[in-house]
Amino acid sequence: MTETQITEFKPRFMDWTAARVFAMKNLKIAMRYPANLLIWGIFPILWLTPYILMMYAIGGGSSSINFTELSGFNDFITFALIAWFVYQYVDASIWSIGNNFRWEQFSGTLEPLFVTPVPRISILLGAAFSDTLQTTISAFVMLGISTTLFGVSYSLTMIGPILLFLITMVFALYGLGFMVAGLILVFKDPSVLTQFIDNMIFVISPINYPLKVLPTSVRYASYIIPSTFAIIVIRQLAINGTIDIFLYLIYYIGLLLVLAFFWVVGIACFRYAERWTKQRGHMGGF
Repeated sequence: MTETQITEFKPRFMDWTAARVFAMKNLKIAMRYPANLLIWGIFPILWLTPYILMMYAIGGGSSSINFTELSGFNDFITFALIAWFVYQYVDASIWSIGNNFRWEQFSGTLEPLFVTPVPRISILLGAAFSDTLQTTISAFVMLGISTTLFGVSYSLTMIGPILLFLITMVFALYGLGFMVAGLILVFKDPSVLTQFIDNMIFVISPINYPLKVLPTSVRYASYIIPSTFAIIVIRQLAINGTIDIFLYLIYYIGLLLVLAFFWVVGIACFRYAERWTKQRGHMGGF
């Protein structure tokens, strides 16, 4: 019976049962330390505070004529908070999804995991689902505390279009996470690599400033990042409560193209990294 199963086994692209099991395993570990979700919800507020203080020191308040002309918004805090909320998902795709196999290596379970007849994409997606849930909790903790702390408010009339953009962006970021996971399989130590990628994306993303302040070449490069589309559109919907339907569709099509690009490139990079690492016997090496 066992020999028949082995000879007739055909590898699959995706195993949803394996993805679910891996996601539940990660969630059980995360729930062992529930205070971490609260702490990671507070950290972004501490990172944002220096920018707010700088705005008050230079602009004399939460807005200025120049800021309003460049961004189209009259309050820096509401402008930045939405972007920080969205960017937490980018952080998760780089630090959490990309680093999952490194954590398995530290636990001594990476090599046993890779000899199982389970598609690696299933394992990565399981990690992505669990990390997305944790990030969502932390992101809403951050948004809730910061809106109360700074006394800002947002429009909820466009919650449907906002969720559509946010969910699509999250799936696009999974592809980025696959790419980072492949790089970590090859280079092993993720700290410098992930820090570099995270900081580079942070600089070219319209988080604390509008895209107009960036050099033209960098401005175009920022549209390769899924969060750029999401930040621009969600900001308009959450602050103004409206957006031009044609502009919304253009940005959504752009986000879908970026999603397809990152999934194709991310999976290709990860599979190449897996083959490269196995051929050299570096899977369990540090």
